[in-house]
Amino acid sequence: MRPKLLIIGHVDARGRHGLAADLRAAEQLGAEPLPVVTSYAFAGGDGPDTLRPVWGGTVARQLSAALDQEPEAALIGVLGRARHAKLIAQQLNDRGPSAVVLAPMPSAFDIAPLVNTRLFAAIRRHLIPEARAVVLAAHNAPALMGVGGESFEDLRNIGQRILDLGAGAAWIRGVPNQSRRVDVLVDQNGSGLLDYQPADEDAEPHTSAASLAALLALGTKLREAVDRAHRHAYGLDRDLHAVQATSTTAPARRRRS
Repeated sequence: MRPKLLIIGHVDARGRHGLAADLRAAEQLGAEPLPVVTSYAFAGGDGPDTLRPVWGGTVARQLSAALDQEPEAALIGVLGRARHAKLIAQQLNDRGPSAVVLAPMPSAFDIAPLVNTRLFAAIRRHLIPEARAVVLAAHNAPALMGVGGESFEDLRNIGQRILDLGAGAAWIRGVPNQSRRVDVLVDQNGSGLLDYQPADEDAEPHTSAASLAALLALGTKLREAVDRAHRHAYGLDRDLHAVQATSTTAPARRRRS
């Protein structure tokens, strides 16, 4: 039987991010996804202009049914309100898997204007302590943690703050480091760097967290899982966000990894 992966997150109206992309990442890596919908993102211009939360009781019932399937790992993505963070933490603490990946800040759009800021405090209080790993993009990590800073040292310190709250590791993507960007992984053994590989200027690897959670469900050790998830997400997101051909006469083609 395939290992099961609980995936908690939002539905994106365009189908390229959120649960749609996370389910695809899990399936490709051989995990059976168990989705739980927390909110619906309605498209605006470059990103959603509305994030409509699902009622907390509905989230709780979905989550209870998914946990009945005894998943080996869980991915927690975008939530719609602070209450979601508390009820999810309570159920996971009671009977959830030990391998939990937390990625509450979407890299595809800025969530801060769409939610009450109490949500971020609730995530820090209730969910970060439950996480085996927290996955964030460099541009939204400060908002979640309620601190400023954009430099390499600032973001590495944010990673350490996440560990201080109880998480096992922090994977921060696209951190500026001199003339290039890198991924920073901070865990109990210190910090490490990975080359940052955006699929193209409009599509950075949004499925990094889902790939990591699926690999943990398969029993992969954390550092190896991060390295493999980094490479898998790069290829998958290039497929999800196909680059249009520059010629006006040539048909649009997918760029292969």
